Amino acid sequence: MLLGVFHLQDRGLDRYKPQHGFDVFSERRQQEIAEVVERLARFGPTRVAIERTQGQQGQVDGDYRAYLRGEFELSADEIHQLGFRLGRRLGHEGVYCVNAWGRYYDPPVDCETYLLEHSVQEANDLLAAHTPEAYARAHGQEHLLSQWWPYYQRQCEEEDAQIDRRTLREILAISNAEENAWKSHGPYLVDGFKVGEGHAYPGADWVTAWYNRNLRIFANLQRITTAQDERILLIIGGGHVAILRHCVLASPEYDLVEVCDYLGAE
Repeated sequence: MLLGVFHLQDRGLDRYKPQHGFDVFSERRQQEIAEVVERLARFGPTRVAIERTQGQQGQVDGDYRAYLRGEFELSADEIHQLGFRLGRRLGHEGVYCVNAWGRYYDPPVDCETYLLEHSVQEANDLLAAHTPEAYARAHGQEHLLSQWWPYYQRQCEEEDAQIDRRTLREILAISNAEENAWKSHGPYLVDGFKVGEGHAYPGADWVTAWYNRNLRIFANLQRITTAQDERILLIIGGGHVAILRHCVLASPEYDLVEVCDYLGAE
């Protein structure tokens, strides 16, 4: 089961900056979170996987054990509000970190290993000169960069405006509907993706790292699968779902359980 989520507490890392906040600790939202956790529990997952890297597993384990003892205060992060709370509801001893970072063609850097010795800022500085945007500026293709962005910006604004009017269950049911999961992947295939000419494909090569990252996440899901009757629930950013959905559907080892069957399709 794949649960694509928006960041309950926006981190400011995405291109679109939400204008409507989600007050996680309000009485209303806490009740909504409890409802979603209860609905997910009906799936009966044997493992709850979260969007944290393997290198963070030790910290997550310590925080989770402290939470079970009543000695850890949950943050607004969906990892805590959904992952930790669901794990406790199910009586699990821990949750599983399956996030990964991707490998780039140009520059040839594997962020999974690079970040073991360097900061995120150093990684961003290394990659900056090789982005599709940098290529476009150098080759007169800047017009390609924003052909579709106004469309997706309006779509984000419409979705953002629903935050105040809908419950968390409704928001997640809508965004996780199959049609919307595919739509969320669209921005990766336009604008910067089309940058390049001749035998140069800087846009496509850049997006390859995103595919690589998600394939590694799927590999990590395989690594935590230890039994034929395993029932895994992955809680992850909504943008990951399209590729992971393809992996699950194509794999002969897994069956996809639709999260909307438990959230209630809208």
